[in-house]
Amino acid sequence: MLQKFQQYCRDNALFEGKDKILLAVSGGVDSMVMFDLFLKSGVNMGVAHCNFQLREVDSIEDESFVTETTNKHKIPLHSIRFNTNEYAVGKGISIQMAARELRYNWFESLRKTFNYQFIATAHHSDDVLEGFFLNLLRKTGISGLHGIRPKLNCLIRPLLFASKADIMQYSSENNIVYKEDRTNADVHYQRNYIRHHIIPAFKELKSNFADSLLDSIAIISKQEAVYKNHVLQTAGSIAEKTAEGIEIAISNLKKLPYPDIYLFEMLYPFDYNESQVEDIMQSLDNKEEKIFHSDTHQLLKTRSQLIVKRIENSQKNEIFVVETDLKPASTNPTHQHGIQLKILPYSNDFVFENSKNTAYFDFDKLAFPLLSRSWKHGDIFSPFGGKGKKKISDLFTDAKLSSIEKEKTRLLCNQNGDIIWAVGLRSDNRYRVTTQTKNILKCVATSQIH
Repeated sequence: MLQKFQQYCRDNALFEGKDKILLAVSGGVDSMVMFDLFLKSGVNMGVAHCNFQLREVDSIEDESFVTETTNKHKIPLHSIRFNTNEYAVGKGISIQMAARELRYNWFESLRKTFNYQFIATAHHSDDVLEGFFLNLLRKTGISGLHGIRPKLNCLIRPLLFASKADIMQYSSENNIVYKEDRTNADVHYQRNYIRHHIIPAFKELKSNFADSLLDSIAIISKQEAVYKNHVLQTAGSIAEKTAEGIEIAISNLKKLPYPDIYLFEMLYPFDYNESQVEDIMQSLDNKEEKIFHSDTHQLLKTRSQLIVKRIENSQKNEIFVVETDLKPASTNPTHQHGIQLKILPYSNDFVFENSKNTAYFDFDKLAFPLLSRSWKHGDIFSPFGGKGKKKISDLFTDAKLSSIEKEKTRLLCNQNGDIIWAVGLRSDNRYRVTTQTKNILKCVATSQIH
């Protein structure tokens, strides 16, 4: 397998001998086999390990195991612990998606900081099969069915030539020590259900099913290249590239057969998903201007055009509202960035002002400095008087705000990032005043928001 590994890396030009590679190592059998193959190949490398803090003691043991292994072989280790649950809730995404975002963002920051040329992950051919079925469920279209590529920008997958069985055999023959992730057997996860039930069922129908599907995926990948080339040529006739994105003439888009398909392909590079494209398509016949956000871009629909622009770094729009020296002893209100803040003692006969531009919070639950920012796609909070979480975008819809009003609305946030007030609309239930409150933070919007 070592020779196959080295040949696969050469055939696919994954890296050069002088390159420094960052290996993503969880401690499981796949990544430990990859670590061993790189080690025996004499590649200049470092290791990145993520502790997502999702499996309690097991996560700590995995972290310790990877640390001991890298120390033994004197390989540089980068290790981090993520609060994955909090990140998932804050962004309104699944735990799996949260873990993916956290690790790949961190890998890229390590690559740039420590001058690694490539990031290697231990994906193998069985992952390609599982990914195919997962993407069928996610309605990703042809782009989701082409399989995992050996090399994509700075990401390399040097084990795609091997099956899980190959990896297990190599592990046994070479006495590779690894940690077993017990969640891999939990069929509540879609990927595990596919792994343990769907693929085995197909193998019962056809013994060489895995090879046949991998061949089909290779064909789909070639077909996608032809399809993409056609879409690119067509997009060039109806869309104009700009320094910040693209501009699409709505009248020309409507003339195309299946315009939603073309629009999806044109917007996919700007991080728009299928449901967002559906919403945009439904808005085309509406004369009112409307704005649609992805994580990285803003699309403005006018009467005649779809104008896509990159969203500036959100950090540039964050404004500290109050400094850390605001204390309960303060008697005079503080005015900063259109918000007046004052600390008041709580009493049973405290009178709350009923105004949409005024909000009250338990001062001692807050961490300063607070910050004010504009909203972002995926923002979630816990609305006062309600149950559970709510998307800020849904709050805007309920309030029937126009696109311009949405852009003007400010979010007042706790230091940890929690949204405590959609200014002028609704405050957050987690920071409400209760009978246990000692000090109240009164916030008044002094400049209009929408």
